[in-house]
Amino acid sequence: KYKPNKEYELVSVPMNSRQILWADYVVFPFTNQELQPLFEKIKKINPAIKILFNVDFNYYLLSKKHPLAESFGEDKFEIIEDNIFYSDITLVSNSKLSEFLINKFKKELAENRFKDKKSNVEIGTFPYLIDKELILENVRLEVPKIDNPKNQLRVGIVGTNYAWEDINSYKDLIKEVCSKLKDKVKFVLIGFDGVDNKTNKNCFPSNCEFEIVKPCTIIHYYKQLRNLKIDLLFIPLRLNDYNQTSENYNKFLEAGLFKIPIMVYNTFPYNEIIKNGKNGIILEKKKEFVEKIEFFEKNRDELKRMGSSAYNLVTTNFIYDKDNLPIVDKIFN
Repeated sequence: KYKPNKEYELVSVPMNSRQILWADYVVFPFTNQELQPLFEKIKKINPAIKILFNVDFNYYLLSKKHPLAESFGEDKFEIIEDNIFYSDITLVSNSKLSEFLINKFKKELAENRFKDKKSNVEIGTFPYLIDKELILENVRLEVPKIDNPKNQLRVGIVGTNYAWEDINSYKDLIKEVCSKLKDKVKFVLIGFDGVDNKTNKNCFPSNCEFEIVKPCTIIHYYKQLRNLKIDLLFIPLRLNDYNQTSENYNKFLEAGLFKIPIMVYNTFPYNEIIKNGKNGIILEKKKEFVEKIEFFEKNRDELKRMGSSAYNLVTTNFIYDKDNLPIVDKIFN
């Protein structure tokens, strides 16, 4: 059963020795489970195999209120560190997290936990690319009509319970937008209704008109992203070390493929890829959120222009094709 808000759950994946002998790599997802004994067994079967471990976010900087704080808290740090230390390759969400972990392992951990122990692990980032052909295979060519008699500005927000604190930090600003623009704007909540599954508190204000889209699989996500006819996708992030060492720019690529511009606070890695006013919107101050929504409600051609620019950037530089696949292959070899 698909559980989008419970992403990290234990699953059993059977492996046999034939698969291990045949494979060049075995890839492990981010987990708080001890993997070192399994790594050793795999290496005994195939000493040449490369073990790859993924780290999805900076577990050291998780807020205590974060839904994953218990699963990836301090009592799990040593297990995760071992998984990284004894892997051959550890791939992380962005370059700042890569730098953070390299410094952590080379300095603090090398002088304490792993003193006199040897590791050949390489820590780096995997280039984020999207498979345009595969995505569009699952998207209808004809976009269904959206009933929008008031010609409302449709602002999308993609979220899960993991983003509750970030979204909640914009609650008053969203409330202000709805008070000023009333029925001229509609927020389309994709995958999350704003209600925290532990506290039942809602990170969205009660005075807005929302369209709530239920969570779905990744295949249907692209269908929704296109069919919802979103004018602007807002990514509600706070400026903090956790976000800057955990976020990737996938949402920019996904939205850009459908010519939807993104608006986000001036934070890494989005400020590395978005040129403000050209292929997206960077907020220098959070309070600009209200001003920008008011402006774009009256100037929608500007959103279309930036959406087209984002599309050109994505399809020119971030698509799997014969030119960049050798680069990906080189990373692993």
